[in-house]
Amino acid sequence: MTPIVIDACCVINLAAADAFDTWLPRLRAKWMIPHAVVEEALFLRAFDEHGEPGREPIDLGRFIARAMLEVVAPESDEELAAYVAYARDLDDGEAMALSLAESRGWILATDDRRALILAESASVPVLGTPELLRRWVDTEAPEPQLVAETLLQIKQRARYLPGVRSPLFDWWMARLPASTDR
Repeated sequence: MTPIVIDACCVINLAAADAFDTWLPRLRAKWMIPHAVVEEALFLRAFDEHGEPGREPIDLGRFIARAMLEVVAPESDEELAAYVAYARDLDDGEAMALSLAESRGWILATDDRRALILAESASVPVLGTPELLRRWVDTEAPEPQLVAETLLQIKQRARYLPGVRSPLFDWWMARLPASTDR
């Protein structure tokens, strides 16, 4: 299985999609998560019964305990140096994920614009949330209503939409239902 190291922004988006509980394990990859991401990806946006915004904790511990996510960290001086160098421009989770992907030849899962630029310059292969969702749709052919609900959950709970320059922007927007202002 291909190792894919997930940074904080992707973890939050996937948690908003309930992907860890449902379809992500079936995408035939080995899911790696830097310990810095475990410490950063803590909450989703939530709404109470009156529509007031709040926070919903992200519980990665149960996925780690079931070995669906493997916690990783820099192990060599070179990985640590790369992490420190990337941390000058990125948050710790993104920096650690990128340094490990580069060092170990893994795929990086990120939606962070700066991380995408740095990954490209380091020739690190990248998948973003749109690519992961597209793989799910292409692999499992879920009902269109489920896809729409999933995209809406990501928009509302993670506050994420792909950028207009994303190759999958039109694909995503065509499946995203008209929604409330949340």
